[in-house]
Amino acid sequence: MTRTLLPALPPDTPPEAADLLGTSPVYDSSCSDAARVYFIDRDGGFFLKRAAKGTLAEEASLTRVFADAGCGPEVLLYVSREHDWMLTRRVPGEDGTHLLDCPAFLCDRLGPVFRELHDSGLAFAGKTALPDRTAMTLASAERGLASGFFHDYLHTERFGIRSADDARAVLSDGGDALRPDCLIHGDACLPNVLFAGGRFSGFVDCGGAGLGDRHTDLFWTVWSLMYNLKTDAWGDRFLDAYGRDAVDPDRMRTAAAAEAVTAD
Repeated sequence: MTRTLLPALPPDTPPEAADLLGTSPVYDSSCSDAARVYFIDRDGGFFLKRAAKGTLAEEASLTRVFADAGCGPEVLLYVSREHDWMLTRRVPGEDGTHLLDCPAFLCDRLGPVFRELHDSGLAFAGKTALPDRTAMTLASAERGLASGFFHDYLHTERFGIRSADDARAVLSDGGDALRPDCLIHGDACLPNVLFAGGRFSGFVDCGGAGLGDRHTDLFWTVWSLMYNLKTDAWGDRFLDAYGRDAVDPDRMRTAAAAEAVTAD
């Protein structure tokens, strides 16, 4: 991740955050136009995120779910003023892209990490209202099909899906196969899974989490392995490590079809 040293925190930083962070070195580590993210190099590190008013409340709530499960960053502050602000403590370690030289090791670690999340994550959600990501994805897929979307970059030919018409046929036959029955991360790619000393240390960027079908996370992890390793040779090793007893090929194909035509 690129970090650019800044002279100081932004002048509109909430005083609650500014008082905590003091005059420690500040870096811009933003990777999207939708939000500014600042890394503060102090006491292990902090991330301060600024986005449009009203856009970080859900992310703060969902991040707390992961923190309560011991697998996400601690949320120290969320305030909504002219902008929304969220301050989190840095999760130690480096993301999964730093283990690309050891793909077998990476896959063998990723599988149990996601299996534990999907099997046990709801126990930590408590009374938190979780968004239904499956319903959202299927609604977006419907809009995408109506508009002619098809995301070639997802390489869904692995699942026999080479066009929007293929995706339409899969969703027509089995769109109701996807079930929002577990906690999913929602953006299950290598940069969002951290390891320290070869051990899983936590998830980051948890704003897309919610109730969903595990096969959505599995699809994105398989895709991320292919994208980052420049080969489709490692997806099966990840699924083996996850546990084939919980992998339904038909639901995996349906998840791939839905993601291939999402409009947003």
